[in-house]
Amino acid sequence: MPANLTAEAQAKWQEAQLAKNLREKLQAYQEFYSAIPKHKGNERLRAQIKTKIADLKEDLTTQRGKRGSSHSAWFVEREGAAQLTLIGPTKAGRSSLLRSLTHAQVAVASYDYATQRPIPGMLQYEDIQLQLVELPALQLGRDNKYHIQPEALDLIRSSDGLVLVVDLASDPSSHLLSIMTSLEEIHVSSQKTLSKVDIIQEKGSGEIRIASSAQQKSCTPAEIRGILHSYGIRNALVRIYGDASVEDVEDAIFENVTLYKPTIVVGNKFDLPEARQASLDFPRTLPQSLPYIFTSCLTGQGLKDVADNFFRTLGIIRVYTKEPNEARASQFPFVIQAGTTVRELARSIHSDLANKYRYSRIWGPTSKFAGERVGPDHVLDDKDIVEIHTA
Repeated sequence: MPANLTAEAQAKWQEAQLAKNLREKLQAYQEFYSAIPKHKGNERLRAQIKTKIADLKEDLTTQRGKRGSSHSAWFVEREGAAQLTLIGPTKAGRSSLLRSLTHAQVAVASYDYATQRPIPGMLQYEDIQLQLVELPALQLGRDNKYHIQPEALDLIRSSDGLVLVVDLASDPSSHLLSIMTSLEEIHVSSQKTLSKVDIIQEKGSGEIRIASSAQQKSCTPAEIRGILHSYGIRNALVRIYGDASVEDVEDAIFENVTLYKPTIVVGNKFDLPEARQASLDFPRTLPQSLPYIFTSCLTGQGLKDVADNFFRTLGIIRVYTKEPNEARASQFPFVIQAGTTVRELARSIHSDLANKYRYSRIWGPTSKFAGERVGPDHVLDDKDIVEIHTA
């Protein structure tokens, strides 16, 4: 916390930390914001608190919408191996895409904002299913920018991946930029960050414990502890991924942490004449790491490749388990993140498997030969078959 904060501002900060519900917390943060002296040295702090206040207002709005019912009208039960949300402006073809891919009962209308609530559908990919959820179209504000409805926040943040749908025949680059900007405003990004900080406050430890995956050059452990102490945090575990800065630590304190979501762009309506030139220019405007695919729900172009593209974008793999002495593996795979080891797979199945683990045998892409014996740190790949042996 900046050293030039008044005693009043510091007291308001402590009140914000002790607030027990959203309404009290919102009021306390607003009072803290008002008490921060207005000068250049506090600009970043004021911006962080302003963002925090906006987030609390959105959370309060969402909470009101859920009051009186067990679930919000926007609640969608998760099904399948993974969930992806379809996001885009009105009339970009989200409903047509959902119906073409999943045969979901969804109305396709010629007027704006036809979809009023999230609509799910199941997309078959070989032996697993991916759940697609079409969100209502982004709202175009008076500032001529897209804005995400507060009711959509939980779905976007909890989903496994995002599908950004744009109309190739209607200035797709500017629409995509506006969509990505609206996602950044709710702290969701399609780009992996170089660093990340998680702060887990604890009781009674009496110390700030730091666990880092890399050497910290931008911010020393002493500086990290000093920052947390200045905000009244005395007991916490700080997990750091990458080389974190002071700003990264402060963002974690204010919960302004950006979530990374695997993302793919769908350029729809490829059948239209205006889309041909756009399909040549559009890829040049995309961030280098962002995958894309062009589709037409009218001609079917690109639709057969969508499931495979979605699966690869999610960064997941299928692993099949086999009981010792059984001839065949299970037909139902475990769906896990790429890069998972045998030990991590065993732990996800049952803690006893990890605790009593001896060795494994592998069939498939990562085995040098059928039934190769491997250790717990063996990294798995899609369609591997694993036989786990315990003590």
